[in-house]
Amino acid sequence: MRLAAAGAVLIALGHGTVAGDDDLFPLGPMVQYAFSIPPDGEIRSLFMAAETAAGTRVEIPIEPSHVGIRRAELEGQLTRYVGDPSLLQELAKAYSRLQPQAPRLTKLYVITKVISLKDRRPASTRDVVRVSWSVR
Repeated sequence: MRLAAAGAVLIALGHGTVAGDDDLFPLGPMVQYAFSIPPDGEIRSLFMAAETAAGTRVEIPIEPSHVGIRRAELEGQLTRYVGDPSLLQELAKAYSRLQPQAPRLTKLYVITKVISLKDRRPASTRDVVRVSWSVR
Protein backbone atom coordinates (compact mmCIF):
# COMPACT_ATOMS: atom_id res chain seq x y z
CA MET A 1 0.00 0.00 0.00
CA ARG A 2 2.81 2.43 0.91
CA LEU A 3 4.61 1.66 -2.34
CA ALA A 4 1.46 2.45 -4.34
CA ALA A 5 0.99 5.75 -2.48
CA ALA A 6 4.63 6.70 -3.02
CA GLY A 7 4.29 5.84 -6.72
CA ALA A 8 1.19 8.02 -7.02
CA VAL A 9 3.00 10.92 -5.38
CA LEU A 10 5.96 10.52 -7.74
CA ILE A 11 3.65 10.42 -10.76
CA ALA A 12 1.83 13.56 -9.54
CA LEU A 13 5.15 15.30 -8.88
CA GLY A 14 6.44 14.34 -12.33
CA HIS A 15 3.26 15.58 -14.01
CA GLY A 16 3.29 18.81 -11.99
CA THR A 17 6.94 19.47 -12.85
CA VAL A 18 6.48 18.88 -16.59
CA ALA A 19 2.98 20.20 -17.25
CA GLY A 20 1.95 21.99 -14.07
CA ASP A 21 1.82 25.60 -12.98
CA ASP A 22 1.64 27.47 -9.69
CA ASP A 23 -1.88 26.16 -9.00
CA LEU A 24 -0.42 22.67 -8.51
CA PHE A 25 2.18 23.78 -5.94
CA PRO A 26 3.81 21.94 -4.14
CA LEU A 27 3.48 19.37 -6.93
CA GLY A 28 4.12 22.00 -9.58
CA PRO A 29 6.76 24.67 -9.99
CA MET A 30 6.68 28.08 -8.40
CA VAL A 31 7.26 30.00 -11.62
CA GLN A 32 8.59 33.06 -9.82
CA TYR A 33 11.65 31.01 -8.86
CA ALA A 34 11.94 28.94 -12.05
CA PHE A 35 14.38 31.10 -14.00
CA SER A 36 17.97 32.18 -13.99
CA ILE A 37 19.57 35.50 -14.81
CA PRO A 38 22.46 35.64 -17.29
CA PRO A 39 25.82 36.83 -15.89
CA ASP A 40 25.43 40.13 -17.80
CA GLY A 41 21.64 40.32 -17.44
CA GLU A 42 19.26 42.44 -15.40
CA ILE A 43 17.43 41.96 -12.13
CA ARG A 44 14.04 43.70 -12.06
CA SER A 45 12.12 44.38 -8.88
CA LEU A 46 8.82 46.22 -8.53
CA PHE A 47 8.29 48.70 -5.70
CA MET A 48 5.96 51.53 -4.80
CA ALA A 49 6.93 55.03 -3.72
CA ALA A 50 4.91 58.09 -2.80
CA GLU A 51 5.17 61.79 -2.22
CA THR A 52 3.52 62.92 1.00
CA ALA A 53 1.72 66.11 1.98
CA ALA A 54 4.75 66.80 4.20
CA GLY A 55 6.90 67.01 1.06
CA THR A 56 8.83 63.79 1.62
CA ARG A 57 9.25 60.81 -0.67
CA VAL A 58 8.70 57.43 0.98
CA GLU A 59 8.72 53.82 -0.11
CA ILE A 60 5.38 52.08 0.43
CA PRO A 61 5.54 48.33 1.16
CA ILE A 62 3.40 46.41 -1.33
CA GLU A 63 1.71 44.32 1.34
CA PRO A 64 -1.89 43.82 2.42
CA SER A 65 -1.18 45.64 5.70
CA HIS A 66 -0.16 48.79 3.80
CA VAL A 67 -2.03 48.95 0.47
CA GLY A 68 -4.42 46.02 0.67
CA ILE A 69 -2.70 43.81 -1.94
CA ARG A 70 0.42 41.70 -2.28
CA ARG A 71 3.33 42.45 -4.61
CA ALA A 72 2.44 39.46 -6.82
CA GLU A 73 -1.08 40.83 -7.29
CA LEU A 74 0.26 44.21 -8.37
CA GLU A 75 2.81 42.58 -10.69
CA GLY A 76 0.11 40.39 -12.22
CA GLN A 77 -2.21 43.36 -12.79
CA LEU A 78 0.47 45.88 -13.78
CA THR A 79 -0.80 46.28 -17.34
CA ARG A 80 -4.21 47.27 -15.94
CA TYR A 81 -2.63 49.93 -13.70
CA VAL A 82 -0.50 51.25 -16.58
CA GLY A 83 -3.59 51.36 -18.80
CA ASP A 84 -5.69 53.05 -16.12
CA PRO A 85 -3.54 54.89 -13.54
CA SER A 86 -6.68 55.93 -11.62
CA LEU A 87 -6.72 52.40 -10.20
CA LEU A 88 -3.86 53.54 -7.95
CA GLN A 89 -6.40 55.73 -6.12
CA GLU A 90 -7.78 52.60 -4.44
CA LEU A 91 -4.30 51.71 -3.18
CA ALA A 92 -3.95 55.23 -1.78
CA LYS A 93 -7.34 54.89 -0.04
CA ALA A 94 -6.31 51.53 1.41
CA TYR A 95 -3.03 53.02 2.63
CA SER A 96 -4.75 55.91 4.44
CA ARG A 97 -7.23 53.47 6.02
CA LEU A 98 -4.59 50.89 7.01
CA GLN A 99 -1.89 53.38 8.05
CA PRO A 100 -3.90 56.23 9.65
CA GLN A 101 -0.84 57.60 11.48
CA ALA A 102 1.17 58.00 8.25
CA PRO A 103 1.37 61.30 6.35
CA ARG A 104 -1.26 61.80 3.64
CA LEU A 105 -0.09 60.69 0.19
CA THR A 106 -0.22 63.18 -2.68
CA LYS A 107 1.29 61.09 -5.49
CA LEU A 108 1.88 57.37 -5.97
CA TYR A 109 4.48 55.75 -8.20
CA VAL A 110 4.89 52.13 -9.24
CA ILE A 111 8.54 51.72 -10.15
CA THR A 112 10.73 48.96 -11.49
CA LYS A 113 14.24 48.92 -10.04
CA VAL A 114 16.58 47.59 -12.72
CA ILE A 115 19.97 46.32 -11.60
CA SER A 116 22.32 45.64 -14.53
CA LEU A 117 24.86 42.89 -13.93
CA LYS A 118 28.38 42.54 -15.24
CA ASP A 119 29.93 39.14 -14.55
CA ARG A 120 27.12 38.45 -12.03
CA ARG A 121 27.93 41.60 -10.04
CA PRO A 122 25.80 44.76 -9.87
CA ALA A 123 27.19 47.29 -12.36
CA SER A 124 24.46 49.93 -12.34
CA THR A 125 21.00 50.61 -10.98
CA ARG A 126 18.19 52.66 -12.42
CA ASP A 127 14.54 53.22 -11.54
CA VAL A 128 11.89 53.11 -14.26
CA VAL A 129 8.55 54.70 -13.35
CA ARG A 130 5.89 52.37 -14.74
CA VAL A 131 2.84 54.38 -13.67
CA SER A 132 2.05 57.32 -11.41
CA TRP A 133 -1.09 58.93 -10.02
CA SER A 134 -1.87 62.20 -8.25
CA VAL A 135 -3.90 61.18 -5.22
CA ARG A 136 -7.26 62.88 -4.76
